[in-house]
Formats: sequence, C-alpha cells, structure tokens
Amino acid sequence: MVVARNFRRQLGGLPAAMCVAVVMGCWPGRAYAMDCSVSAYTTTSRTRDRAILEGGGLASGGRWADARAVYLWVLARNENDAEALFGLARVDAWGGCWSLSESEYRAALAAHPNDADVRAGYVDLLIWRGRIADAQRALEEGLAIDPQSPQLVGKAAKFAAWRGDASLAVALAAAAERGAPEDRELRAMADRFFVGEARVITHLDVYPPGRQNVYATTAQVLQRIGRFELTGGAQLLDHFGNGTSSFLDARYPFGVAYHPALGMMVGLELTPGAPANAIPHFALRAWSLFPIAGPLDASLAYSFWEFDGGESVSIFNPGVGIALPGNLRLDLRSWVSAVRLPPSGLQTAQTKVVAAAGLQLTWSVTRRIDLSLAYTYGAEADPSQTVAGSLQLQASESHIATAFADILLHRHFGVRPLAMVERLAGPSAAALWIEACELGGYARW
Repeated sequence: MVVARNFRRQLGGLPAAMCVAVVMGCWPGRAYAMDCSVSAYTTTSRTRDRAILEGGGLASGGRWADARAVYLWVLARNENDAEALFGLARVDAWGGCWSLSESEYRAALAAHPNDADVRAGYVDLLIWRGRIADAQRALEEGLAIDPQSPQLVGKAAKFAAWRGDASLAVALAAAAERGAPEDRELRAMADRFFVGEARVITHLDVYPPGRQNVYATTAQVLQRIGRFELTGGAQLLDHFGNGTSSFLDARYPFGVAYHPALGMMVGLELTPGAPANAIPHFALRAWSLFPIAGPLDASLAYSFWEFDGGESVSIFNPGVGIALPGNLRLDLRSWVSAVRLPPSGLQTAQTKVVAAAGLQLTWSVTRRIDLSLAYTYGAEADPSQTVAGSLQLQASESHIATAFADILLHRHFGVRPLAMVERLAGPSAAALWIEACELGGYARW
C-alpha cells in the first residue's frame, strides 16, 4: 500500500491542468513584475508615429524603462495623445506601477472614452489589482458604447469562463476571434475555452526487480453544463512481471464540480474500486479552488482512501499558485497524510502521519503548448512485516520529479505526455528507483 505516491503525482496531471485552465484562462495575458524606472534612453524618431512604433517595439521586447522614455517624449508634445497614454499605461501596469497606470488609463479614457483598446487594457489592470467589480463595471460601460469590439467581447468571454458559464464563454470567444482573426491573444483564448472533453490515458510504472510493474489505462469524459462540471470514467490497472501471475484492478472515478462565485470552484470526486486487490476499494476527494488577490490563488483538498483490509488514509492537500511574468505559473503544494492500520488478532491499531511538499512550474510556450516541471519531497508510509509476523508502519523518504506537457495539436484535440522518476528510500532498505511514463490524448468540443 503506497500511500502518497499516486496522489502526489497528480500535481503534474489533471488537477494542475484544471487549475491552469481556470486561472490562466481568465487572467490577463501578462503578469506583473516590479519595474517603475525610466531610463535615459533617447528616441531616434523624428515624428510622433515613428516614436509610437518604437515605443511599442521596446515594450514588446521587455525594455519597459526605455519604452516609458519614448512615450513620455510623445506626451511632452501632446499630453492627450491616446496611443502614447495607452502605451505608457500598459508599460506601467506590466511594471507593477498600478496606481500610476490607473491614473494614466483614466486620463486616456477621459480624453478618448470610445477607445475600446484602452478600456480593455483598463479592465485588465483592475483585474490585476483584484478590483473585480470595478473591472466588470468598466467592461459593461465599454460594451454599451461598442458592443461589437473584439477586445471587449473577449474580456466578456473571460468573465463568462470565470463565472463557470462555459457555453457563453465559447460563444463570446468565437465572436471576438471573428472580429479580429489576426489577434494572437484572442485566438489563444478561443483555443483554451471548451464545453466538454473526452480523454484516454495510458500509464506505465516500472519497478525494480522483485516488484511487479503496473500498466494503467484510463478513459474519462468531462462535460460542462451551466455552472457545473461533470466527470466520469473507468481505469483498468494490470499488475504484471516479477515472475508471478498478473492480476487486475479497476477504478470508476466520477465527480461533480461547481462554480459558486467568480473565479471559485468546488468539487467532489468518488472512486469505487472493484476488484481492488492493491488499490482502495473506496476513495473520496473534496476540493476547492479560489482567488486570493491579484495573481494569487489557492486550493484546498481532502482525500480519504479505504482498503479491503480496513486500512485507511486521510490526506490534506493545501496549495497556493501565482501567475508570473513571461507566461509562467508557479504552484506550491503540500500533503499531510494520516495512515491507519486497524487491529487484527495480535496486531494492534497503528496510526502514522507523514508529510510532503512540492512545487510545479508551468510555462505557456505558445497559445497551444504548455510545459510543466514538478518536484516533490517528503515521506510515504507503508506497512512492512516484522520478524514476529505483525505489520509495522514505516516511513520512507521520497523524491519525485515529473515533466509534463499539454500540446493542443488542433483546437479540438491534443496530447499530454508525462515522464516521472521517483527515488524511494526506506529506513533499513536500499533505495529503489521507480520510472513512469504516460501518454494521454483528448478531444474537445
């Protein structure tokens, strides 16, 4: 009974993918980084139009201090220049100078209240600052002026997704993309929004000689209806090798999730196992995902496993995530597991508590490719047989490294490969290495 390994490896799988989809699918395209400096850069442009192009190029290249200098050069000649105000406000927002950026956005909107691009940037800034109600109000005011603006319709699609209304989000994202088919951000948003997904996953765990390997095949369907997400499927596990007869286990996971408020999700998953020779015959997991402030969000989960012999495991799993500059996201997770062996004959009841912690870094390389690296360190609790023949819970030190990718080959289908290695060392046994590989394919609608 390996208590924590199968649970912790999910950090690189579906729960993390869901977290990224919920948060990054709604979060503005860039996260902040504290940089409010103005350089001594001198523009070589002789006209206003050339300077605006130069500032945009510098900003796109991450040279924010130089871009500020160029935009200020333009504004020194025309303090109401809409493009210069917008460019300066964006650079200040990306640099984390939020109060300054907000005053610049307000000035730009006061001079040009019908500029949809400026208003869309202002909405992003308010989201960054955690002022969601103000962002919604600013968006509604903009849509009342220009209901066909692709940028504003795109923001409305993000709010719909954040509320959990997947059907409306998909429809609005498609409308925004039709209005501006060359806009990369709108195309990326349309790629990430979907109503349902069917996935098939094959997973192989290779153990050292003397232990059986495990091959698992999982089929699962996710469907979003209103604010609900329903999942159901089946998993077949084949334990083979080591010169012994193979045997099969089967699990039947199903769950329901709900969006109670903007940016929040709560869910419940039940997984009966039958037959359950080496897996829990019953597993339950309750979880939640919720925003904290700005780019920060948090998650909390509780899992309970029960085995045929009466053994049980309770796992508490809090975590926090943050959106970083450069299309990066960092997730920090921890696990506290309480393992209980019931009394049996001369065997006394035992309870052992172990803990682990891990992190995962996800990089959205392109609008259709996400790469993740994860590492987890902690303890696993397993029963071992003593000389007297009784069982004794022992903790083993575990290191788990995982590499994971989500590659959307087409808007409606993609693949998720995974590779994982674990080093497990017991108190009185030599360390053993466990390698794993996985390939998942999915179709969306």
